[in-house]
Amino acid sequence: MQGHVNPTDVRPDSILPHREPMLLIEEILVLDDSYAVTRSVATEKWPLCDGRNVSAIVLIELVAQTSGIHNGFIREKREGSAAGTRGWIVGIRQALFLVDTLPVGTQLVTRTENRTEFEGFRDIFGTVEIDGQMVAEIALQLLRAAPMV
Repeated sequence: MQGHVNPTDVRPDSILPHREPMLLIEEILVLDDSYAVTRSVATEKWPLCDGRNVSAIVLIELVAQTSGIHNGFIREKREGSAAGTRGWIVGIRQALFLVDTLPVGTQLVTRTENRTEFEGFRDIFGTVEIDGQMVAEIALQLLRAAPMV
């Protein structure tokens, strides 16, 4: 399949600048031109964790990081690995949470796709599932930072 990579060949920290405790993605399940799917496990080290539960607000960051992996993959394909990494300014257009908290140890699967793409702008749609049940739908808007001159 053109544009598809073996996700086991790509580590989340090879695309994202995040490191623990802010790197929430553990594994890339699918990565291609159309979308990305990642797996995470909620831990007590995550932001917004009270030691037993994590606030559902952290699901926004899961969608943002999964989108960062997807758009980093696309950028590298188009511009090559020497293109460097510039950050994104992220806005939350909409967030629907079907849970309030996530118990530590919960496995989450996040899927994102670019709904609109124009120059440095992206309109992202993402979902988060627990055991096949959707627990969040999140729409983000991203603007790629201009290069430093």
